[in-house]
Amino acid sequence: MDGQSRTKVVLLACGSFNPITNMHLRMFELARDHLEDTGHYRVVKGIISPVGDGYRKKGLIEACHRLEMARLSTENSDWITVDSWEGLQPEWVETAKVVRHHYAELLAAEKSNDDVDTVNYVKKRRIEESSQQTRKGRPCISPCLQKIALKLKLKKVIEQQGDKYIIKTVSTMRNYTISFRAGQEFEEFTEGLDNRHVKSLVTWEGIKLVCEQTGEKKDRGWAHWIVEDKLYLDLFCDGEVCKQVFKKKNVNSEKN
Repeated sequence: MDGQSRTKVVLLACGSFNPITNMHLRMFELARDHLEDTGHYRVVKGIISPVGDGYRKKGLIEACHRLEMARLSTENSDWITVDSWEGLQPEWVETAKVVRHHYAELLAAEKSNDDVDTVNYVKKRRIEESSQQTRKGRPCISPCLQKIALKLKLKKVIEQQGDKYIIKTVSTMRNYTISFRAGQEFEEFTEGLDNRHVKSLVTWEGIKLVCEQTGEKKDRGWAHWIVEDKLYLDLFCDGEVCKQVFKKKNVNSEKN
């Protein structure tokens, strides 16, 4: 059966996505494979539709955070996209109403001679919007990501095993761990941060443990030091500095 005679299908998944996981994305792939293997259907698009704050599920984080995380997880997909309509509604919306909304949207797209598969257009528009938000060659952080960063409760765990140091950064969104020996350069991949490959060299400068990172960005690195019961962290890159202060607490305590 050729592609023209197969029925076009759009996959829609509603839910809290609190947060989105690899299995959420995997279910789209499994559903597409099953439908297309029948020879009767052609899946042209996948839509992730997170519920809004009106759902009031216990532990549900704000919709803008869940939408942004979902967008980040699908930015490399050429057929799965995230729709914010349901997530931005002030009250909870029944799934049937969400289905009708997207059905109407698809009909309107067909009437305007638009292809049903608008994923690439959406992603292109997102890239263009991001480029317009660039100042002085530095991309601006979206409002949702700013809110996520401000609300994250970080924990720092620093261990020393002989001449080896292990620094763990733990948060509700993602964790990051590096291990190194002072004075020895090592390869580092900042996975989950800005996903860059750099060469890092950590040395002692007085009471400060200072890291210089060589890569795409200039003057990049960090410095850790302890004064009394506080851990100070400076993150610097391309002339900008981010300062953080952590207070020593019990195991179950959170960032000051």
